[in-house]
Amino acid sequence: MSNGDTFSAFFCATQRIRLILIGGGNLSTLLRESDYYLSVVEQHGNIVSKRFFMMYRQTIRVLIDKGASNQNDDGANELCQGDSFSHKRMAETMNFHKALQSFWLGYAERCHHYVLKLLQLNVIGRHHRLIILFYHGISSFTMLKRQRTSKLKQIPKEAIIALRAAAKDSRWNYRNKVHLLEAELSSHEGRNEDANSLYAAAIIASRSSRFIHEQGLACELAGFHYKKIGDLQRALGFFNQAKSCYAEWGSEMKIEGITRQLAILTGGTL
Repeated sequence: MSNGDTFSAFFCATQRIRLILIGGGNLSTLLRESDYYLSVVEQHGNIVSKRFFMMYRQTIRVLIDKGASNQNDDGANELCQGDSFSHKRMAETMNFHKALQSFWLGYAERCHHYVLKLLQLNVIGRHHRLIILFYHGISSFTMLKRQRTSKLKQIPKEAIIALRAAAKDSRWNYRNKVHLLEAELSSHEGRNEDANSLYAAAIIASRSSRFIHEQGLACELAGFHYKKIGDLQRALGFFNQAKSCYAEWGSEMKIEGITRQLAILTGGTL
């Protein structure tokens, strides 16, 4: 920015926020950094960059506390209208964020809706596509509990195929995601021994890659798996691990959800 190239500076700043968010960086720290960048782009009157930072900030707030203090999209929806590449890029980012928010809020059908809109765009980057396929695959198991259609059954299987291929190039980014999708599929199909091993592998791989949010997710889903098969002691252990991970991530919303599950398992004695 010191040489006057604000476009490149703001682009790099948004990419930094994007990668930290996807990688599970601490949400409170990320919010402060986003607020700083937002104040800078406002000083320079860069409307497009402001919209991008507003979307990132909204997602971060949702992940922290369901976005209680940030309900206004400040015109981002209007900016996504149109056929130009920039409009399509904005639409891609918005649908990605809406899908991501919906997933962590537990709104599987809403996540499905935004993922389908996102995949219809031809400007989505490969890493974004793989990340969203992962979350789509995980959320599809919630929908499969209510409706067992052939299309829904294919979603996690197709995600596993895509992420296995990606893991050959980057085990650090994708190995944990493959293990967790395979664990959920095994649990769904009643292959409990396989599921037990795969949940453990997903947790270990997430920890190795330092994806604290996905480590928490793996522990949480393992907790639900063990609760389903009647092993309440292990379920308690995994829910407690999930709570610790989500605390490190900085998600009050997820901590509250796990605390409710622990209260249910312990008869409200927590």
